[in-house]
Order: sequence, then C-alpha cells, then structure tokens
Amino acid sequence: MDVQGLNLKQQILLAALECSGGDCQKTFTMEQLLVCAWKKDQQAWGLRGFEADYPDSDKIQKEIGTRGPGQEGVVDMGWLERADRRVYRITTAGLAEAFTLQPQDPIPQEKLDRTLELAVKQIIEHPVFRSWLTDPARPKHFREAGHFWGIAPGTPAKTVRERVGVVERTLKAALKVLNQRGIDEITEQRGKILLDRKDIERCLEFQETLKQKFAKDLRLLDPGMEQ
Repeated sequence: MDVQGLNLKQQILLAALECSGGDCQKTFTMEQLLVCAWKKDQQAWGLRGFEADYPDSDKIQKEIGTRGPGQEGVVDMGWLERADRRVYRITTAGLAEAFTLQPQDPIPQEKLDRTLELAVKQIIEHPVFRSWLTDPARPKHFREAGHFWGIAPGTPAKTVRERVGVVERTLKAALKVLNQRGIDEITEQRGKILLDRKDIERCLEFQETLKQKFAKDLRLLDPGMEQ
C-alpha cells in the first residue's frame, strides 16, 4: 500500500498491523516497527543524509511517546500498548483504526470482527453495566465503578487513565467500524450477532455516566484525569 498520503502516526499503525499480523496478543519490538515503516517510506523514516540506507530510531520514538501537551504519541492515542521496554502490541482500537486505513489487506474482515467481538463482549457483559441497565441509579458506590474499570484506591494514576480509556476506545472503535460499513450490527455466517450498535451506544452512555458521577473519585486517583 502507498503510505505517502498518511501521517507518521498512521504509518506507524500500518507497520504495527504488519508486524502483528492483526493479532492483538503478538508483540513486536520498536526496531521491528521502525524497519517496517522505513521500508514503506524511506524519506520519512530514514537517517538524515542516508535515508535510503538506514532508518532513524529517534524519529519513531518521537511518534510513539508523548512529546508534550497536545502532542500525543500512538501509545497515548490507544493504538499501541507497551508490553515491555521497547516492546509493543497493537490494541483492539488500533486494529480497528488500521482497518479503516487499509480495509482489504492484510487482515481478513472476519478476524477484525472476532477481535472486536471478544473485546466488546467483555465490556458489555460486565455485571456492573448489566445492573445499570435495569436500575439507572446504580452503581451507588465507587468500588462498583472501579470493578467495571479494573481500578481501586492505590492503583497508579497512569494505570487508572489507561484502564478507563481502554473501555471508551474499544467501544468507539467498534462503533467506527459499524459506521464505516453503514450497518447497525455485525453477524457471522451462521447468523449470530457479534456486535450490535445499540449495545455499544448504551455502554458508551454508561461510561460517560460513570465518569461524571465519580469524577471526584477519579481525580483523587489521577489528578490529571480529564474533567
């Protein structure tokens, strides 16, 4: 695929797609990611003056990590996650975003659908969300909201932000795929519904309700949490 019209973060995402083969559990190193991106666009990722001969690791580090306020890297954007030092995985949200950039190859649509289904199902079948559907007054205590997000008092601020954010990004990624295809649900060949727009939108509503209701509790854990 010609990547010349894509920005650098999008190019990294497509490189991650190739390195992972569309498997959100498969890890790859920053060096693998860099070489893959460089092979597709040597001018963008090459060492200055030696673009055709060597990739420049400084360039990819600037796009992966945060460079300052308003300058998020692909990890902050939720497209990649760190598995270890200089080792990464593509996320479900990253996979969905990559699919919008390159909808045909190399990831079969069925693989994306199954990955999204598993990630979304884990969220929408959570007992705290199911309880809210029958009683909008719940949850009444932060510990229940924390159970939904996988956080508790003492959880590091960075982890709080990541776990709250991953719920939202996963749901929005699934919604983006539905919007791109112009459909309200994704079904498998046997007719089983994998993703349903109403479930996703309701869960996004729940997510926003929790963030507003327990904003004070979230800020105690992570002072940098958005208002």
